[in-house]
Amino acid sequence: MRFRSHYLLYLVLSVTDAWLLSHPNLVGRVGIWLYKYTYIKTFPRALFFVLLAVGIGLIISETVKRFLPVRTAVLVLALMLVISAMIFLNVFIQFSSGTYQYTGKGFIWGAHLLPVILILIFAQSLYEVFRTGKLD
Repeated sequence: MRFRSHYLLYLVLSVTDAWLLSHPNLVGRVGIWLYKYTYIKTFPRALFFVLLAVGIGLIISETVKRFLPVRTAVLVLALMLVISAMIFLNVFIQFSSGTYQYTGKGFIWGAHLLPVILILIFAQSLYEVFRTGKLD
């Protein structure tokens, strides 16, 4: 298997996302405590869960590309891309109003970055399926 440089990009973005999510301001810390978001309370926990989400996305995309027919792979990857975009829209709307908008810019950018990483994963996989040229 050859080395693919976009995996390194996903790793750097995941570490950055975990750091941003684990460092909210005072209002964000109160929200994490109040809503019991223990999975992003510390950097190691946030890193574990961000890497878990990114890893699941990578496993899904690689499995779909490898084991499904081309047309089905395109449909599944397009569906996953749309779901990721809907998650991004939900996060955008949620962090644009209410008390979430006061949690600090870094925390807000970290919340936006995870769906963007998933969008990148599924868009890259969809591009690779189209690039094979086997789609009739």
